[in-house]
Amino acid sequence: MAPKTVQELFGLKPEEVNALTVLSGLEGYRGGRGEDVAAVASNALARRLHGGWGGRDIRNIATAPGQYEAIYGRNINMNQLADPAYGAKVLGSQEEFDRLRNIVNDPTMVGQQFQRSKGAMSFRGVAGYGNKKPGDYAPIPGKSNFYFDSDPNVLKKGTNIFGAATIAQQPAVMPPSPTSAPPPVNALLSKLGLTSPGTEGKKNFAQEFALSFIRPLLPNLFGTIP
Repeated sequence: MAPKTVQELFGLKPEEVNALTVLSGLEGYRGGRGEDVAAVASNALARRLHGGWGGRDIRNIATAPGQYEAIYGRNINMNQLADPAYGAKVLGSQEEFDRLRNIVNDPTMVGQQFQRSKGAMSFRGVAGYGNKKPGDYAPIPGKSNFYFDSDPNVLKKGTNIFGAATIAQQPAVMPPSPTSAPPPVNALLSKLGLTSPGTEGKKNFAQEFALSFIRPLLPNLFGTIP
């Protein structure tokens, strides 16, 4: 069974996932593998876990006054955030909206950014790099936002949620079938007609002569000779 989606883990409405997609796509750097888009999604979810950044609904958090410039700077409202058609328009195309939606709904990608940013609840863009501190996290240095302002309680809550997401229920791994043990040397020699159980003391000269050549080769073929 595949890991749950971000939507399932956090109990988000479909409209909230659409809002998270628009928010993350407008605020994040879309290059690379989408790390910064996932980091913006992580940031919004961290604020949701905290509860003091506009409430619990992603649409309220995204439109909270003075928080996300890409949203309030465009006067995007809650209804627009919830509308996938509007999302496709503002993000450039339906294909881009779908691509970004898959990123923000991927628990592995968003969970990784949550852990690496330590559940950061604040970030700044490239223009703010002059204020970047050594402990601040940038998914793609020089191109992405950088993240800071971690809360231990938020980090713990998010870690518990995302921790369960990255463990898929895999089918039980069956142990490999045991390989056949090498035949006992004496049994092998018996098949070759060189000896048989209970007749070690009765070998004739021909047997002893043949064994003198064969025995040194057996450890290479079958391991240690008992």
